[in-house]
Amino acid sequence: MLSRPQRIRDGFHRLGLFLAGVLLVIGVVLMAFDVVDLDLWHVRREDILTDIGRLALGALGLLLACTALWAIVRGLGWAVSKFFADTD
Repeated sequence: MLSRPQRIRDGFHRLGLFLAGVLLVIGVVLMAFDVVDLDLWHVRREDILTDIGRLALGALGLLLACTALWAIVRGLGWAVSKFFADTD
């Protein structure tokens, strides 16, 4: 049986993973719409690397944002569990 602070930390961890997953799905959908808007069949060969680089930079930013969101929620869970540990 887990203690109350441990259950709180686990709950915030799951919440952080869920929110990061939602952000990831939204970001991937928006990136997919961006790829469709690129109109790749009319792009010159020189512009392909620029478009791929822009897409890769967007994916890296999205992954960093998801990681930051998870870390913030996890930190909140740690702080809340410390508060409840002191009141037990």
